[in-house]
Amino acid sequence: MGDLGDMIDREFQLREAQEQRRLEEHEYQSIRLELVIGYRQTLADLQTGNRRAEKKAKWRKTIGEMLHMTKGVAPGKVGGQETEEEKISIVIDQLNKDILVSTKNLSRSMDLLCHF
Repeated sequence: MGDLGDMIDREFQLREAQEQRRLEEHEYQSIRLELVIGYRQTLADLQTGNRRAEKKAKWRKTIGEMLHMTKGVAPGKVGGQETEEEKISIVIDQLNKDILVSTKNLSRSMDLLCHF
């Protein structure tokens, strides 16, 4: 009977060890999955964050240059008598003109393409 008891004990220990390995493997896979998801999310955040920052910087620079170019104001200097509202109004008018010109050019291009 001792041999049968030893066999049962070994079988029980073997099953416990297998179950423990299965649980550890599952935990490992869960942690790995969390790391992969976190890595991808972080990468996506960095990429979109960088793009947003680049776009904001580009627009800030463009608008800043346009503000300083209005009425001959040099960059970094305060313009003569014009207020910030006047400067911004001039920039908005210029942007609207640029958009209108771009739209007209696009319309002409589309007309030309339609003829072919």
